Amino acid sequence: MSFRIFLVEDNPGDVLLIREALRRAELPYSLDHHDTVASATAGLQDAGRAGGPVPDLILLDYNLPGGDGSDVLAAAAENPSLATVPRAVITSFLSPHEREQARRLGATCFMTKPASLNGFLEEVGCSISRLLVVPGNAA
Repeated sequence: MSFRIFLVEDNPGDVLLIREALRRAELPYSLDHHDTVASATAGLQDAGRAGGPVPDLILLDYNLPGGDGSDVLAAAAENPSLATVPRAVITSFLSPHEREQARRLGATCFMTKPASLNGFLEEVGCSISRLLVVPGNAA
């Protein structure tokens, strides 16, 4: 089984780190990568429509070009096909207000991007593994 991950991240370096974290966690995956709010919201609106694929996880940075993670989470909340898909926010910083807003919009997990390379790979890989492998688990 290969997990479908819908990734919203504008930093190419972080995309590479996320890919490496998934590889190290030995998770089989396919990545649907979006680097802007407009691209991500369009992709989430189409998910599951006309027999199209539904991701197993929505993973998003909160600070994005053309908006922020709340716009992406709102688009996911509007698509009934995504009702049971975990939504994880991964970011360098999230204010208490932003965190509460993200939670209201359906975020089920928050990950802070660790400053160290090994910390990033370990923490992100473990968090994603928990979200994908254990049904209903919210970190």
